[in-house]
Amino acid sequence: MKKISDLDNLNDEIKFSLKKVGINKTKNIFITSNLKEMSKIKLKKNQKLEALYESIVSLAGENFSLFSPAATLELCNTKETFDIKNTKTTMGSFAEFLRKKSGSVRSLHPYWSINGLGKLSKNLKKVSTHSYGVGSPWSVMLDNDFIQLNIGINPERAVTLIHHIECVCGAPYRFNKEFIHKVKLEKKIYEKKFYMSVSYKNTNIKKKYQLNKHYFKELKNKKKLKYFKSKNGIEFWSFKMRDFYDVSKNFFIKNINNYLEFPPNLNLQNKL
Repeated sequence: MKKISDLDNLNDEIKFSLKKVGINKTKNIFITSNLKEMSKIKLKKNQKLEALYESIVSLAGENFSLFSPAATLELCNTKETFDIKNTKTTMGSFAEFLRKKSGSVRSLHPYWSINGLGKLSKNLKKVSTHSYGVGSPWSVMLDNDFIQLNIGINPERAVTLIHHIECVCGAPYRFNKEFIHKVKLEKKIYEKKFYMSVSYKNTNIKKKYQLNKHYFKELKNKKKLKYFKSKNGIEFWSFKMRDFYDVSKNFFIKNINNYLEFPPNLNLQNKL
């Protein structure tokens, strides 16, 4: 009888957990992660990352699309060139692992790029120069009914989609700022204009202490949020990005400042 290895056990655990949160024949997935709990498993780091990737892809099946964050916000207001091929992301070990995968496509934005593998990854070559809003990678994911998969990090603390929604809904405490940044693309370096929705300075803007909890409470009430904790303590969440968009949009329609602790004093004179 073949001896079951630790790697086999990990593969089984991941696949079982993914199925528990509905990742089975799910074609389009956006994944964000913090793999701290996986560090306790006595396997080489790359083995664990590959096991996670292979498990997701095998369940997604043919014609899958796997998107992940590839942000480099630390480049904002610096003179460091953004190299679309080689600049590392600071969004975690699995995000960097996916970025370096053969065939990956990265959207062109020096601060908030998205990486893609699979069928729809080519769409990231045609997005706008804005980090959020219509025509951005977030718009691509919403239009193609992506599911967001969070591993090891509660989506209440990690759902960048909310900033896309703030942008679309016209949150008054944010404005579109233009940045000029050097980028390297196909061995050429040049300056290009990019845009990002940012908060006003010198105001009393204060995000909710519990950030996105009210959105996910509503998703849970509607039974549209799935959760599972594996035997090794790895937590998994999943939800349709369109469901989150619809729920959050309604909050903004009722109260444009719902993401904040209180309505800010936006006396905007001389604050742009």
